[in-house]
Amino acid sequence: MEAAIGWLVQTILGTLQIDKLDAWIRQAGLADDIERLRCEVERAEVAVSAVRGRAAANEPLARSLARLKDLLYEADDVVDDLDYCRLQQQVQGAVILAECMKQSE
Repeated sequence: MEAAIGWLVQTILGTLQIDKLDAWIRQAGLADDIERLRCEVERAEVAVSAVRGRAAANEPLARSLARLKDLLYEADDVVDDLDYCRLQQQVQGAVILAECMKQSE
């Protein structure tokens, strides 16, 4: 389970490091919210590192890690949705620009 959590953490943080997404997040006014998300994901990574290998013998810890994994999947979905919205806006802008260029010819 710790490996899956580590993968999710790296996936989320890696996606948030995409320069174009970061700029879009700032433009959308979401920078503070995303920074809080980034901090929480990093804290989760530290916590999981501290308990690595102990979940098998500790049922409450295993349940907590399972819940954390579920929450990280949800966070990953949110980050993916943000990137999708950015790309969709970029494509729509390109279509509008192309239409304007055609009209001006």
